[in-house]
Amino acid sequence: AKRECDPDLCRSCGACTDQPNAPAGDRQRCRNDNISMKRGVRLLVGESSVEGAGLGLFTQYQLLKGDFVDEYVGEIISQEEAERRGVVYDRQNMSYLFNLCSDFSVDATVKGKKTRYANHSDDPNIEPRLIRVNGDSRIGFYAVKDIGPEEELFFDYGYSTEIDNDQLFKPNHAHKFHWMDSNKKRNNS
Repeated sequence: AKRECDPDLCRSCGACTDQPNAPAGDRQRCRNDNISMKRGVRLLVGESSVEGAGLGLFTQYQLLKGDFVDEYVGEIISQEEAERRGVVYDRQNMSYLFNLCSDFSVDATVKGKKTRYANHSDDPNIEPRLIRVNGDSRIGFYAVKDIGPEEELFFDYGYSTEIDNDQLFKPNHAHKFHWMDSNKKRNNS
């Protein structure tokens, strides 16, 4: 299901009957309300293992495949504004833009949470899912495999291999595309 349970519609499962920001209780039969109940796991920000990436996102505790990690939040902006800001962010070698749909993006630069520090990998351990929550589209991260405590969290940014732009510089990643080669970009500048 690409939506969370709604307490007005899903009366039989007891959606949203547990306290927000609290561990799941026994009153509720389903766990399909993690975003609305803010049940993210404890996350840490530290130096990334990815060369040139700066900070990275880590989980404090072990996660199992399918576990809800946290929500990606920020300012909801139009795609036109995202393009404008993206040019500025690329010059600063940082961007926390996340496409929500064809019309809107989420900019976590100012109003974001720790999830904005998750870096890219072609072998991710978390994945974003677009979930409908009380009629709004929201982005939740979920573990795609078991993750050990204090392990860095990565997801696939969905980079296009067709992009080749000398103005674009991305940090060196263990799994990278040819256009992400930092030596090539620095020599052509």
